[in-house]
Amino acid sequence: MKIAVLIIFIFCAALASGSILLSSRLIREHPLPLMRSLFYHIIFIFAFGFYGVWGQFIIVTVAGSQLTPDLLSTVSVVSLLMGMPFLVFGWMMLLRFGSEYAGYRFSNYLVALFLLVNFGLLVSLGVATRDMEYSEGMPLIKYYYSGSVILFSLITAWLIVSGRAPSSGKTDRRSLAAIIAAGAVAQAAVLLLLPHSVWMALAFVFLLFAVTSLLPVYLTYQADPKTYHREDQGHQQENLDEFCRKNEISPREADIIREICNGLSNQEIADKLFISLQTVKDHTSRIYSKTNVRNRMQLMTMVRRIIQLQDGQADT
Repeated sequence: MKIAVLIIFIFCAALASGSILLSSRLIREHPLPLMRSLFYHIIFIFAFGFYGVWGQFIIVTVAGSQLTPDLLSTVSVVSLLMGMPFLVFGWMMLLRFGSEYAGYRFSNYLVALFLLVNFGLLVSLGVATRDMEYSEGMPLIKYYYSGSVILFSLITAWLIVSGRAPSSGKTDRRSLAAIIAAGAVAQAAVLLLLPHSVWMALAFVFLLFAVTSLLPVYLTYQADPKTYHREDQGHQQENLDEFCRKNEISPREADIIREICNGLSNQEIADKLFISLQTVKDHTSRIYSKTNVRNRMQLMTMVRRIIQLQDGQADT
C-alpha cells in the first residue's frame, strides 16, 4: 500500500510540474486572458490536491498513531475543509477560461456573486460537519464536491461549445468540452460509487491531477492556436479603433500603429503595406504628434495600456 501511495504521489507531482510549465509556456506564446485563467485554474486545483487530499495521507502517516481516533477525525475534516477555498477559486477560473475561450466577458459582478454563493456554501458545510465524525461528514463533502464540479464543468463545456466559435475551431472546442465534462463525471463517479477507502482516495486524486493536466497538454500539442486568438483579436481591434477615433488617427496611420505594435520595423512596415520608407516615417511622425509620445516604445506601451483599460471597463 505504501509503495502504491508513493508512486501515485510522485506521478501527481510530475503532472503538476509539467502542467505548470506547459501553461506558463502557453502564456508566453499566447499572452491572452484565457491562458492566464487556465494557469490560475491549474494552480488552485493542484493546491487543493496537495493540501486537501494529499494532506490527509500526510496527517495519517505522520500523526495518525499519536492522535486519538476522535481528534484524528476532527483534524482530517478541518484540513479538508480548509483546502476547499482553493477549489472555489479553481472552479471560478475554469468558468472564466470557458467564457474567454468562447469570446465572452466574465464580469466582476459574476465573480463577486460566484464567490459569495460558494463561500456561503462552504461556511454552511463547515457548520454542518462541525460535530460530526469523519465517516459522517465525508458524505456531505463528497456530495458538495460532486455536485459543484459537475455543475461548473458542464457550464464551462457549454460555454466553450456554444460560444462565438469559427468553423475551423469547432473540433478544438468540442474536444476541450469533452475533456472537462468527462473528467468531472469521472471524479464524481469515483467519489459516489466507490466505497470510502484509501483506494478510492487514490483513484480520485489521480483523476483530479490527470484531468487538470489534460487541458494544457491539449492546448499545447493538439489545438490550433489561431482558433483561440480570433475572438481576442476582435476585441483588441474594437479597442484600437476607439483609440484611433479619439486621437483623430487616419485609417493608414492606424495600419502603421498596428504594425508597430506587432514589432515590425519601418522598412518591414513599408514592405508589407507597399508604401515607401519615407511615407512610413512621415505617418509615424504624425502619429507621435497626435498621441503626444516620443518614440515607438512609448506608443506601444500607450496602446496596450489603453486596450487593457478598456477591456477592464468592459468586464465591469
